[in-house]
Amino acid sequence: MSRRAVFRFVRHTMRRVEGVAPVCEVFCAEPGCGERSSAGAEAGVVEEWALRHAGRTGHGEYRRVFTDRARVTREG
Repeated sequence: MSRRAVFRFVRHTMRRVEGVAPVCEVFCAEPGCGERSSAGAEAGVVEEWALRHAGRTGHGEYRRVFTDRARVTREG
């Protein structure tokens, strides 16, 4: 006896969740450093960390990561 499967593909949409602030994090991009800020909802706080780190170490290149929350909903 053979089995058959029927697959139905349904469209979905992904959208940002309103009212939830994005989270920001900063990573020092200087080779061999590896320092990073804590993650926070206020970009200014993590930018202050980068400025203090730059002043202390002389490092000048950073990677900023912004993460938001998204919701997937089925269309139709």
